[in-house]
Amino acid sequence: MLSAQRAASSAQQRPLQQQRPARGSLQVCNALTRQRKEAAVSDLKSRLEKSAVVFGVTFKGLDVATMEKLRRGLPETSSVAVAKNTLMRVAVREVPGWTDIEAKGCEGDNAWIFVGEDGIADTVKFWNKFSAELEKAAQAAAPKGSTKAVEAPTRVTCAVMDGKYMTPAELKRCENLPTKQQLIATVARLLKQPAKKIAVGVKMVPTKLAYGIRALSELDEDKSKLVGDVAKPKAA
Repeated sequence: MLSAQRAASSAQQRPLQQQRPARGSLQVCNALTRQRKEAAVSDLKSRLEKSAVVFGVTFKGLDVATMEKLRRGLPETSSVAVAKNTLMRVAVREVPGWTDIEAKGCEGDNAWIFVGEDGIADTVKFWNKFSAELEKAAQAAAPKGSTKAVEAPTRVTCAVMDGKYMTPAELKRCENLPTKQQLIATVARLLKQPAKKIAVGVKMVPTKLAYGIRALSELDEDKSKLVGDVAKPKAA
């Protein structure tokens, strides 16, 4: 009788024991989790290092098809990645120039768009059109007669260019920046200026194309300035 009771008790306990993962299995799972996090951070760092502009956008509520449309529409020099804020914080701490992302952008759910130097205008132009179409569709789908404001399906949460934080409005205006080919044409035109101006300009040429685009666009607006006047960084 006692043996039968022990057997029954053992049978009842066995499923519970089988459900408990072995200690070794937990260690393996933890190791895999660390590896995935390290791989994700490494990927983010690589994208940051290749970018001239990075901006975050909300994506909650967007379906898979819409996210794929965003991915496919970006220029070849740009990419999008969905990352946890904790991982993005680690990545920006290890790559100089992106600290404002941690300070002002790592909140909520973000998809991060990484923009190469050659695709700033095209990427921003595509994003502006993409987000405007989503907003228009959301307004069209709103109940007729409703007085409640329609929330934009997606918006820019943070943008950094060449180490500087930008507002969403400033990012939006980047669609009007000249392309790399247009910048080269501008430099070629400037080469026709007096030798003194060229010498100053060549000496002060910025290493970042993003900064160079902004500097030369300022030169076009103010004809009285030398190339070096606008190319050199402003004193802090």
